[in-house]
Amino acid sequence: MFTWLKGLISKDLLIELSEAKITINAFGDKASIEYEPLLALVTEHNKTMIKAIGHDANTLDCEGIRIVNPFSHPRMFVASFALAEKLLQYGISQLHSSGFRAAPRVILHQLEKTEGGLTDIEDRVLRELVMGAGAREVVIYLGPRINPQFEHYDDIKRAQLIIKKG
Repeated sequence: MFTWLKGLISKDLLIELSEAKITINAFGDKASIEYEPLLALVTEHNKTMIKAIGHDANTLDCEGIRIVNPFSHPRMFVASFALAEKLLQYGISQLHSSGFRAAPRVILHQLEKTEGGLTDIEDRVLRELVMGAGAREVVIYLGPRINPQFEHYDDIKRAQLIIKKG
């Protein structure tokens, strides 16, 4: 019963990741956010702080600011775990802002660097990344793009389980 109740007060989210943008959509809802995976970092008193995220980070032009994309690396998709987690926390908080809401269930769709599937390590990195960003359940999805207006979280989760068993 508690799981059913969480479903009433929580959104199911689809997160699509690429090196150029992050898109987060709510299933069955038109709520959506899209932003560049960029962080503007500044170091003050030996502490690194985030000054801006997304397009705002790219427009900052101050001395001492580094612009970082944690999904930009020649060999792997996630270059900086901690910074990637901060980017996803930001996006999830934008769509799932009520403090009363239970943590969302998330389908994560990596759009790049998936040729031949993901290794166990890559799968775990993505899963831990989203859990650390605030999800209560994560499904890693590889395949054609999902339309969150017409498809449902539970159907995709079931299909992924069948693929793993098969």
